[in-house]
Amino acid sequence: MLFGGFTTGTKCLGRILVRNLSLYSGRNRYLVKRVMPVSNPLVWIDCEMTGLNHHTDRIIEVCCIVTDGDLEIVQDNCYESVIHYDESVMDSMNEWCIEHHGASGLTKKVLESDKSREQVEQELLEFIKKYVPDPRVGLLAGNSVHMDRLFMLKEFPKVIDHLFYRLVDVSSIMEVCSRHNPALARLAPRKKQTHTAKSDILESIEQLRWYRTHYLKSAQETADFVKERTAEQSQEKRANSPDSTDATVEGPELKKSRKL
Repeated sequence: MLFGGFTTGTKCLGRILVRNLSLYSGRNRYLVKRVMPVSNPLVWIDCEMTGLNHHTDRIIEVCCIVTDGDLEIVQDNCYESVIHYDESVMDSMNEWCIEHHGASGLTKKVLESDKSREQVEQELLEFIKKYVPDPRVGLLAGNSVHMDRLFMLKEFPKVIDHLFYRLVDVSSIMEVCSRHNPALARLAPRKKQTHTAKSDILESIEQLRWYRTHYLKSAQETADFVKERTAEQSQEKRANSPDSTDATVEGPELKKSRKL
């Protein structure tokens, strides 16, 4: 089963092998060597912010990992960066953010970072284009990723413009499962609440893998249904076609005589 594309029931063509991977930074550019585009890509992004108000709060850390449609992480791909803000911004965070970002060391990293928001946006865009060069192909993925998207619309608009408008929200699958099969949902892996961007992404990918295995049906499990329903749809299409209507009303012999 593939996630992130419009094809299901086929095996991914293969894992992407990245050769001579080189990352260069300088003059507000993030230069990367291009590799073969990823099949049915999911662009996993997690942001840490100064709060949850996308009008006034800001992104301070971002991580991005690209997987293929089989949820395999493309080799050696991970972009992480921290945006610099001064103490006045960090001191204005709410109590929760001050406590958790301080405990994780993120506040210190923000104060010590030398990267601007504009620089990080460009680096992130170039990183994504390395694996997903064509626009409107990669789907943004994560847990409650609509919130990350709200912030990115304001702060990383070039990145949002490159991605497809649909989202893969693991939290939505979790909520559906908890209502449809609560006993199974209680066994699902939980987030460790470390609140670092990279750890959040890796846990999100693992969660979706778990739901794929234990909750969502595979291509093999649905093969008989797909075959049966496809045949039914073909019959319905033929029955609703004009020629089929004529043949049903007039009969094949009468229809043949009319042609003569």
